[in-house]
Amino acid sequence: MLNIVRPDVMTPRPFRYVIYALAVAMCVICYGDRAALSAGMPSIAHEFGLTPGEIGWVLSSFLWSYFILNLPSAILLDRLGARTVGALAVALWSMAMILGSLVATIPAFIATRVLLGIGEAPTFSLGNKVVRAWAPPNERGLMMTAFICGIPIGLASGAAAGAWLIAHFGWRPAFGILGAGGLLWSVAWWFAHPAQAERIHTTRHGILSVPTLFASSSFWGIVIAQCCANYANFLLMSWLPLMLRQVLHLDMVQAGTDTAYCYFGAAVLSLTAGKAGERLMAGQPLLRGARRHVVAVFLVLAALMGLLPFCTTAGTIIPLLAVSMAFMAAGTGANMALLADLVAEHDLLGSVTGLTLTFSNGLGIAAPIMTGYLLQATGNFHDVFYITAGILLCGAAAALTMPHRTIHARPVAQDAAG
Repeated sequence: MLNIVRPDVMTPRPFRYVIYALAVAMCVICYGDRAALSAGMPSIAHEFGLTPGEIGWVLSSFLWSYFILNLPSAILLDRLGARTVGALAVALWSMAMILGSLVATIPAFIATRVLLGIGEAPTFSLGNKVVRAWAPPNERGLMMTAFICGIPIGLASGAAAGAWLIAHFGWRPAFGILGAGGLLWSVAWWFAHPAQAERIHTTRHGILSVPTLFASSSFWGIVIAQCCANYANFLLMSWLPLMLRQVLHLDMVQAGTDTAYCYFGAAVLSLTAGKAGERLMAGQPLLRGARRHVVAVFLVLAALMGLLPFCTTAGTIIPLLAVSMAFMAAGTGANMALLADLVAEHDLLGSVTGLTLTFSNGLGIAAPIMTGYLLQATGNFHDVFYITAGILLCGAAAALTMPHRTIHARPVAQDAAG
């Protein structure tokens, strides 16, 4: 039993990495399924006769339920545990992908995207909870960055594989195949994650105190940084293949391939940045928010995307995108690790993460919609990149100046009594 309560100390090292690998794979599948929509959007838009503004709404549709359910799904995660919620969530969004391949109208298609958002709602809370439960402090930042590397890897895989499948078989079979892959993960997670750990980690049912949490300037610093990073992340997640097609005049398969180059490059660079960030934090006072300096530096470097309007060739656009996305992922990973460092009540970390993501995904919803209307008004992406770079710099400023103290998720006297 003891080796389940403190897996970071007692569990054999190889098995800890099995849990890490499955968690990263979940993130890859999550974002691969999202990228498939971007890759397939030209075909879907043609089939249903969509305008650029309408495309923005379709691209953002999964975020409606995802945003609303971030906190409720995280509370459910704290109650039921990572094994149960992980298996059910991935199975649900995978079924949504399969159902999306069968619909005949755009309202029905949007309904399947909303269902996908319901399934994906606990993804990041689950990742942060798994890392906190299984990783020792000196691995936490790197493992959270590795988990978030699932974003660029998933987007790269989804863009490349989705574009290839769509070009050869059509978008409907492509969605069905990707959905089947998620169902296989659900089975693997259910049998790999220890059931005993599930019972022990959910024995204490803490109650989140929102007023206590909202009184923390450290919490708001992390929220603002996450909001700014998520705006940029959701922008690229939704529009990148279409951006490359317009700017570089590419066909669907080449746009998907170039998107994959961007994301695979970002994955490698973000892991390198995450490792460097952990080395910089060695011996630093993590419980007093020392990790905020790494978050701020990474978000400043992510803001390099503001230089994209000055790039006109694949040889300049793809490397700059890869660098910007790498530091966006590394900054997000460091920010979530910062949250895990500062939250005093470990049993409520999933709920606190869910509330953080409720705010950040609320801003993320605006990114694909605003981009669609800016494109419709200007005919190019220049203003999109300038605005996004400014938002990232605001996030860096918040990360640097605000998270200094421990974050309490319930009143201190109540926690001491518990």
